[in-house]
Amino acid sequence: MRSKILLVSNILSTIYTACLLWIFGGAIIAAGGLDYIEYCQQAFGVVFDLFGFSSASVNAIYAVIILMAIHISAFTIGAIFGWIGYFAKKSGWAKFAATLYLLGTLSFLLYIFWSLPITIIGFVGGSKQKKLNTSVA
Repeated sequence: MRSKILLVSNILSTIYTACLLWIFGGAIIAAGGLDYIEYCQQAFGVVFDLFGFSSASVNAIYAVIILMAIHISAFTIGAIFGWIGYFAKKSGWAKFAATLYLLGTLSFLLYIFWSLPITIIGFVGGSKQKKLNTSVA
């Protein structure tokens, strides 16, 4: 048997990952990778010159971008491992996926209201899958 809670966690994480990739990855794909980076450098340069931002604020913006990339990557990889754990009936893979969700949640706390429930449901689903595996065996 497979855990229904793990299925819900995987569906939610897949929807959340698809939304993240649609919103943040769509602009990069539409503009082309290198063209988008060059455009961002020009746009940031104009904004920083216009408003007189210091290098500390530039570093803060870069930190937010890096943490957002970690957040998206952790949830994307976690969704893949969550589905592997679901179809293989392996609680270890499901718990690993939930750990990646936790890493993504902690790396970018701005989206905690969406990512924390997925993380909690992922851990509960992984433990339920382990109970189902031990009761069948």
